[in-house]
Amino acid sequence: MDEEDASVDIWPYVDALDLDELGLPGLNDVHYVYRDGREWFDQVLIGTKRFNALLVIVVDRRSATIAGHRVLDLNEEYGGTAAT
Repeated sequence: MDEEDASVDIWPYVDALDLDELGLPGLNDVHYVYRDGREWFDQVLIGTKRFNALLVIVVDRRSATIAGHRVLDLNEEYGGTAAT
């Protein structure tokens, strides 16, 4: 997805999140953006400084708003182990 195609600037929302409350020591860059088949929602995956964890921002493209967020911990989801 090109930046010019982005329907919402997610960064003010991301900047307002309490990373400590989310258990994230910091953020990296956007890794990928997934768009659903109807092109109604984007899921913006942002890398974090926690091993195998991503911050997912859900954008409602129809209303040009942010629908919410979650931390996707791949270790919890798929039974991996944390890096040492």
